Amino acid sequence: MIENLEQFLNQYGYVAVFIGTFLEGEIFLLVAGFFVKHGFLQPIPTFIFSILGALTHELIYFFLGRWKGRHFLLGNKYTKRRYRKAKKMIDKYGVLSLFFIRFLYGMRIVPMMLFGATGFNFYKFLFFNLISLVMWTSIFLSLGYLFGHTAEIIFGKVKDIYLTTGIIIVLVALVVYIIYYLRGRRGEQ
Repeated sequence: MIENLEQFLNQYGYVAVFIGTFLEGEIFLLVAGFFVKHGFLQPIPTFIFSILGALTHELIYFFLGRWKGRHFLLGNKYTKRRYRKAKKMIDKYGVLSLFFIRFLYGMRIVPMMLFGATGFNFYKFLFFNLISLVMWTSIFLSLGYLFGHTAEIIFGKVKDIYLTTGIIIVLVALVVYIIYYLRGRRGEQ
């Protein structure tokens, strides 16, 4: 089983990292860092695909914001509250707010749409967003790597335990994401 998972991660692991950071972000970066520590993924491609996944997500919402952002953001209670919070931060800190927003859980969509909706310069957005993504990716991959290091100290070098721990982390991350998603859906109604 371990050999099959290793083969799967070698073939599709980076696509999974791209999709994971596209959809969620922090939790998948922690898991990816864990897998890097234990040799299932290589650090440089993991880092690059992590940035590409998150950047693709944010560019989609930036351009969606350019297209219909204000109408969408002010169209329902859930996004209206987040819109106000993100707008205050952007008004107060300008482009630096990209760095703050990056570390606020659940604030990836609204601010990116807001940057697009307000006509923020695309190249300036791209430049500072890339810098903040490099910092964000480095921090969360490192934390996942450190967690993997701690697991190695606690459990020794037993690959089955790493695999089981990794699978448990992924499952817990999915449950947390589903609960968060359902709460957001309930808040919209």
